[in-house]
Amino acid sequence: MSLGSLEKQNQKAVTQLGSMLFTRQVSGARVVPLGTEQTVSGHTFRGFMSHSAHYPCPYLNAASAVGITRDDVALCVKRLDKCLRSFGREKRDQSGPEEPSATEPSVTEADATELNTTEPCAADTEGDSSH
Repeated sequence: MSLGSLEKQNQKAVTQLGSMLFTRQVSGARVVPLGTEQTVSGHTFRGFMSHSAHYPCPYLNAASAVGITRDDVALCVKRLDKCLRSFGREKRDQSGPEEPSATEPSVTEADATELNTTEPCAADTEGDSSH
C-alpha cells in the first residue's frame, strides 16, 4: 500500500505508522520509508528495506501466515484504519479548533480522500494500460 500521501502530510508519519501498528500488536506489517541507507561491512545499501533502491514512494506491506482467518485480517484492517484515522485527527487539530464531539471524531470524506493511501504510486502503474 502506497504511503505517499501520508508522507506529504508529515515527514515522520510513515515510520510513526509502523510504530503505531507494532504497538497495537499488528504483526507482519512493515513500513518502508524512502531514502533509507544502511552500511554493512563497508557496503552501503541505498533504499534499505525496500524492494528497490529507486522505489518512488514509501509503502506498507503485510505478511500473513498459513492458518490466517478472515477475522485476523479484519482485525488487522481495523487497527490500520484506526491508526490512519489518528493522522486525520492530528491534521484537523493543527488546522484550528473544531466543535467538540461526544463521540470519537471520524475521518471526513475530504480527509479520507487526502489520506487515501491505496492510490498507486508511479511504480505500481508502470506498464498498466488500465490507468
